[in-house]
Amino acid sequence: MSVWFRACEMAFFMMAAAVMADAVPRRCLELPPGPGNPRNSEGSFAELKDGRILFVYSRFNGKDGDDNSAADLAARYSSDKGETWTTEDRIIVKNTGGMNVMSVSLLRLQNGRLAMFYLLKESNFDCHPVLRFTDDEGETWSEAIFCVTEPKGYYVLNNDRAVQLTQGPYKGRIILPLARHALKVDEIKTEDIPEGMYVWEMPGSKWDLAARDTCAISDDNGATWRMSKTVYEVHDANGNRVTAQEPGIVELSDGRLLMFCRSDEGQYFSTSDDGGDTWTPAVLSPLRCPCSPASIKRLPTGDLLAVWNDYDAVPGKAWDGRRVPLSTAISRDNGKTWINAKILEGNLNGWYCYIGIHVMEDAVLLSYCAMDWLCHTRIAKLPISYLYADGPKEPYYITPGFYDSLPNGPFTTIQAAPGTWTVTNGAAEVLAYTRGKGLRLQGGSDVTMELALPQPIPLKNLQPLALERFTGAPSYHAIVEAMKDGQWVKVCEHGDGVRPGSPVPIVWTQPELTTDKLRVRCTSAGGTIVCDGKQKVVFNSCFKD
Repeated sequence: MSVWFRACEMAFFMMAAAVMADAVPRRCLELPPGPGNPRNSEGSFAELKDGRILFVYSRFNGKDGDDNSAADLAARYSSDKGETWTTEDRIIVKNTGGMNVMSVSLLRLQNGRLAMFYLLKESNFDCHPVLRFTDDEGETWSEAIFCVTEPKGYYVLNNDRAVQLTQGPYKGRIILPLARHALKVDEIKTEDIPEGMYVWEMPGSKWDLAARDTCAISDDNGATWRMSKTVYEVHDANGNRVTAQEPGIVELSDGRLLMFCRSDEGQYFSTSDDGGDTWTPAVLSPLRCPCSPASIKRLPTGDLLAVWNDYDAVPGKAWDGRRVPLSTAISRDNGKTWINAKILEGNLNGWYCYIGIHVMEDAVLLSYCAMDWLCHTRIAKLPISYLYADGPKEPYYITPGFYDSLPNGPFTTIQAAPGTWTVTNGAAEVLAYTRGKGLRLQGGSDVTMELALPQPIPLKNLQPLALERFTGAPSYHAIVEAMKDGQWVKVCEHGDGVRPGSPVPIVWTQPELTTDKLRVRCTSAGGTIVCDGKQKVVFNSCFKD
């Protein structure tokens, strides 16, 4: 090989590496709700033999987007590795259930057939996973096969959960991780309970949170099914029952299986070394999260990829149970530790969950609910290089302050933790809105809001304070002044460059100035909100909304 050729080859690889280093995720498809379509959610991918990618999801068409509302299974297609998608829905399975069909898992079997699993929901007593096959790459589908017939009950199979084992003595086995739910016994008459159905008896219970995790197993490519030997409950380190639901399974590099399931504390992990028949007692994993499902799959590198709501990215108390942020991380030791954690979606108004993962050679496709509760589905494409790159993880966060509980307004005087607020002309009100509570000062040159502090303190100790522009009306001007030696001194000023709808933390021009009185003035008609900076959390996410 000539020196010139090797130099050209090296230059090519260096250029390719530079391109990959700059590669970032892209949003490729948005499926928002619309008239007659209140919710789109819980999808799964499969690559067809002609190279196209099939995406099937739950398309609700009932009066609302409740889990029990009417829904079909709809499909979209991509011919360019997920970059673009067809614009019209193709209905794959019409609503054949008493309530709906939903929660899809597509699985390319080792015999070449494509299988589709989903939930057939007949009632609050009867929800079972079923299976259909296609031998013409999704043009037509077989009749449904029940994967669970006994015992009767309400089973939950999350989207994109079906797996077929690839190694060891159990190679070819198909496993469906299931949560078998109890009934709401305080709301149901005994005579209405179907024979053989498990009932969780807990006095005063209102919700059926006592799921028991189990697996449906097939050793003949889905023709017949049986239940795993282990049906277990999850307990914490003190032996207390833990509500652990919506399990998933991933095959580890040593042939064992890892089961993960959601709880209020985080993801619980359990392992199996006999192909999913028996499982070790579940233990709390390093993946902290709200009671929201995670997804884990193996990358071409052999490492594990986790996608979940990372509460370790939120300092202090868990963030109000919201399913945010949406984060990714890598494990090189079968889930013991996780590295390269980064935030993909960090909008606090989002609701990121029910993830589908499609692994390709150099990228991963993710589908997930985003924004609008569970109504809006999004597909994003993440380069493998992005998943391994180091990136900012810590969010910008301001220490919690003092607007958690305030009376109604308008008012002229109010007591709050920092001191006593007084307002001229009573031109202020306590405003409760999605980001919390604040004191709204109506605009006008003669309107002011003063804060009398119990003792002189440096301005830097009032760091939680923020101002939020109330409307986008032009000529916004807000000023914060501090009393110094009997004179008002300007210590912060916001103008038209401030966007409405987001608290902007006050940056003091004289942070060391010590004062016992502040004054806020706003000359724009819409006014400004004096609020607690804790309501503004800016995640260092890839996608910036």
